[in-house]
Amino acid sequence: MSLGVRLRVPGRKRFGGVFSGDSATFVLIFGGGFLFTAFFRTDSWHRVLFGQSPVDYPAVLGLVLLCCAVGWRSLLRRGFVWAEPAELTWMDFARVDRRRVVAARFAGALTGFVAVVAYVAALMLAVGGGGPDLWRAGFALIVGSAVLAFATARRTALRVDPAGPLVLAVAGVAIAAARLGPSPVQYVGAAVLLCAVALAFGGGAVTRAGRAVLLDGWNARVLRSVAVTFLDPMMMLPESAPAGSWSLRHPSALRLAWAGVVGRSRYLGALLLVALAVAVGHVAVPTLPGAVLVGLGAYVALTPFGAGLGVLWRNPGRRRWLGSSDLELVVTHGVALVVVAVVWSVLLGAGLLALGTSVSGLAWTMLPVAVLAVLRTVTRKPVDYSSAGFVDTPAGPLPANLARQLFRGPDLLVAGIVVLSLIG
Repeated sequence: MSLGVRLRVPGRKRFGGVFSGDSATFVLIFGGGFLFTAFFRTDSWHRVLFGQSPVDYPAVLGLVLLCCAVGWRSLLRRGFVWAEPAELTWMDFARVDRRRVVAARFAGALTGFVAVVAYVAALMLAVGGGGPDLWRAGFALIVGSAVLAFATARRTALRVDPAGPLVLAVAGVAIAAARLGPSPVQYVGAAVLLCAVALAFGGGAVTRAGRAVLLDGWNARVLRSVAVTFLDPMMMLPESAPAGSWSLRHPSALRLAWAGVVGRSRYLGALLLVALAVAVGHVAVPTLPGAVLVGLGAYVALTPFGAGLGVLWRNPGRRRWLGSSDLELVVTHGVALVVVAVVWSVLLGAGLLALGTSVSGLAWTMLPVAVLAVLRTVTRKPVDYSSAGFVDTPAGPLPANLARQLFRGPDLLVAGIVVLSLIG
């Protein structure tokens, strides 16, 4: 029996409270103003992004399409499909449409994706001094990708979905490699739009997700929120999927390391996506040193595959069951990561070869540094909150001890980049 009233969650603010006049509003105004003022300092940004080199507009447009591929892949994870258990119960007895709630959240995620990619494209074209034809080409790519993301993310997942962003990324590399002009790029945008029509069919509407799917999404969201609140991103390390025929009936450190890599093979697409992004970024933004691109790209691509050691490191019971020393675990998982790093370097080399460019030999030495940084990251101890170690800075108190624990791993990567930049 319906009570005829509309129930709302106490304290829930619309738009995340960004217009409440509190700190969120200040961050929005300050951040928006900083981003907007970049268009009035195009000369300074030109030196930062392009230096004295001529602007490679095909590479810029290819980078825009690669950004669209990354955003599309993030939407295909469908992180907007969730509902709080309490809300999920109240919605059955109130004038609240569960589908409208999920649809509104999806609209917000899609708007954010379009806004970020459009800003990147507008900034690079404005700084490079692109003409109206280049702006139309970039607009065509963004609109086609946005419609494609909307058509696929609004429905339940299909088997072909993971391949979509990879195809879009390869198209971005093709634009840069073939040095397509603005007119052919507009046809590419139209082709992406036609693909959106073809991929819109099949599956059910994601807004009709059942209780189990909504609660799974809510649990994942709580995990992310707790990890950010407590400055412990290791809580978000991906779990392993079933590894097929790999058996641990006779457990060993090496077998466990390989099973962890195989169980996370769903991130192989991310290897290709990151490799192509690094290759195109090297051409589109020539001022970025190769060591920075290779180091950051390798670290991002390899971190999911180091999750096996991270999960094991935070579970002493599993380590006792395995019966291996800590050094043996680190070495065997490091060997597995080196193999993945070699695969990633091959993909990166193929992308650079297709674009007719290369990075220096010193930049390639960032690969072992990235492997060591990943190992250092996933072997963190649980965060110790007993002594934050606050230090006074011009921006206010900084918890130095917590920051030291948070940046364990990336600190080694940054040190390697700085040393190689000085040597080069």
